Amino acid sequence: MARVARRRAEIVGRASMSPTGPAADRVRVATWNVNSLRARLIGVERLIERSRPDVLCLQETKTTQLDDAARSMFERLGYHVTHVGAGAYNGVAIATTAAHGAVESSGDFAVEVLDREPRIASCLIAEPEPLRVVSVYAPHGRTVEHWHYRYKLEFLDALSARVEDWLGAGGHVVVTGDINVAATDSDVFHPDAFAGSTHVTAAERAALARLFAAGLVDVDVARWGPRARRFTWWNHGVGYSRNLGMRIDVIAADPALARRLDSTWIDHVGRSGERPSDHAALIADFRRR
Repeated sequence: MARVARRRAEIVGRASMSPTGPAADRVRVATWNVNSLRARLIGVERLIERSRPDVLCLQETKTTQLDDAARSMFERLGYHVTHVGAGAYNGVAIATTAAHGAVESSGDFAVEVLDREPRIASCLIAEPEPLRVVSVYAPHGRTVEHWHYRYKLEFLDALSARVEDWLGAGGHVVVTGDINVAATDSDVFHPDAFAGSTHVTAAERAALARLFAAGLVDVDVARWGPRARRFTWWNHGVGYSRNLGMRIDVIAADPALARRLDSTWIDHVGRSGERPSDHAALIADFRRR
């Protein structure tokens, strides 16, 4: 009964989690696993119109190249886009209101585990201050016995090493995306439901901890605490209505930028709308200097 009451309270609290409008006096960073950009293009446009992020990172675009409709939409709304994809799986993108450069994406790292599939896009924004933005779609892992699980662990460790390089180059760094790891038992609706599964194993959680230890702060945890149960993914069907979710999407910033955090948001407006992704967008606002 206590679990049911808590779940009901979490559902009621969703109304206050979505941003109510743009934040012109903040640097707003958003990340969203769209589970097909083509299928979710109208949703992306609505998210932009509602919240106007300075940076929007997307995962699972599921396209080799952005089609004309997507490019036209981003251009019309004033965004510069970098994207890497290959076929109908994976694919990541970053859309920014400021011009960006120094793009490094899967295929550029000379690290096999990072270049194997289009799972990382990154770029440098020079204004109002240097900021390296990274959009990540970590491997799922499938099962703990599967080679994809080992690939996932290797990918996260290689990403940690690359983050150290980016931080060492100076400026700010923000890593966003679907990491496919629930950091603690508070990040799943009930631990028993995931016993023996990927996303919650000790090895995955240790790999995620190493990523943060490379020099990043999980800003949602910094704002709300490690036991807030702020889920970002729910399976389609009754999972969302019953809040049977997980927190596997992350925005992590260097400590100096994290100290300027104002708040974070989970876009339940989009997740509860028509034809939703199984993920909700996660949004963070940082105070400008």
